[in-house]
Amino acid sequence: MKPDSRGLAVTTDSDQAIAALNRFTDAAVSLKPGMAEITAAARREPECAMLQICAAVLHALSQSNLEARRGVRYLDLARQRRADLNEREQNFINAVAAGCDGDFDRAIGVYQRIVERWPRDILAAKLAEFHCFQSGDAGRQLQIMENLAGANGDSPHALAMYAFALELNGRRENAEQTSRAALRLDPDSMWAQHCLAHVYGEQGRVSEGIAALEDYAPRWKTFGQYIQSHNWFHLASLYLMQLDFDRALDAYRNHIWGFQSDEVVEHTDAILLLWYVELAGGKVQERWSEIAPHIRAKAHEQVFPFLTTIYLYALERAGQSAEVDSALAEMEEYARSQTGRAAYVWNEIGLKQARGSVAFARADFDQAAALLGGALGDIACAGGSDEQRAVFAQSHFLSLSRAGLTQQAQQALHDYLAGRSSTALSRRWRAEIGG
Repeated sequence: MKPDSRGLAVTTDSDQAIAALNRFTDAAVSLKPGMAEITAAARREPECAMLQICAAVLHALSQSNLEARRGVRYLDLARQRRADLNEREQNFINAVAAGCDGDFDRAIGVYQRIVERWPRDILAAKLAEFHCFQSGDAGRQLQIMENLAGANGDSPHALAMYAFALELNGRRENAEQTSRAALRLDPDSMWAQHCLAHVYGEQGRVSEGIAALEDYAPRWKTFGQYIQSHNWFHLASLYLMQLDFDRALDAYRNHIWGFQSDEVVEHTDAILLLWYVELAGGKVQERWSEIAPHIRAKAHEQVFPFLTTIYLYALERAGQSAEVDSALAEMEEYARSQTGRAAYVWNEIGLKQARGSVAFARADFDQAAALLGGALGDIACAGGSDEQRAVFAQSHFLSLSRAGLTQQAQQALHDYLAGRSSTALSRRWRAEIGG
């Protein structure tokens, strides 16, 4: 038994195994490259269960059912040594197994218990954060991160994770203060910068946000491609609030699309940015068609409703209606097979979200307005962050307007803009909708 860099006991006698686990945890929470190296370490030292567990984590994070199932073989190796493992490691097996199975609520619950019992376990908190994104459970995310931050006030990454949980719960002043505390500890804390990007966007602080993110951007290149592209997505979203389509699409071409074109994280940023460009009144031309070949298979997986929905929307905008109808039928069949909370999420929210988004892409604005309006009240449970889910609110009030339901559109726009500063984009929408 040896301690890792957080002082947590690991069942191994290998210094090399501990070093590999430390590198994996550091890469996971700092968002720097290096997580994938854990697979080679797991092969070199099959007797270390935590190495096998962390190799399985890579698959649980894939946002692909097919890929997640490939992680089970690492968990099976870890289970062979279960009798020798400590309580935390045994809990980790259960949590990662739940994530690979797509049972995000169960995974979050186990990770929450780990953080409560071992509050220095920042990796468990980071994995819980990821599954909270998939399930939209911002309330439980905040509980976990409050516990984490209380025991890790010296960690910029723990503070940044706490800040983001505050932001997702609408406590944006606290989120900003906590992000800045993290940045005082480490000016290059990417997750703290990311949290600030959310605050700037949600409050409509466009000029301030652009200046801050453009100042940070030159240093993003040393981090993983995912967070580079994602923070550029947030910067591009701020450009759109100024109706600066040229800079937004320049960010798409040079920083967001074309680096890991078969990775879900890149799909998400690219699809959402193009959708936002069109909602703002811009043109994206052939770009939907360049994305489509990379996402076609993913549209037939049911990981969480937000993800399926944006794939269906992108394929429809690329003109692949038959593919969309096929994938939507599969989504409906999957939804009917669910029970308990999942049945509600997929049937009452996910399907309305997906059908409404496809209707919007097909310019069937009456149908889009009705379906999206029926989903918006609890749309967080279908996954995604607040800024990502805004495409559905924006598509909803524009659908109402284009369906001729002007008064309802004006109210929906008013509700959406409440608490945000006026921007060139919000003024364009007011001019289109009236009020």
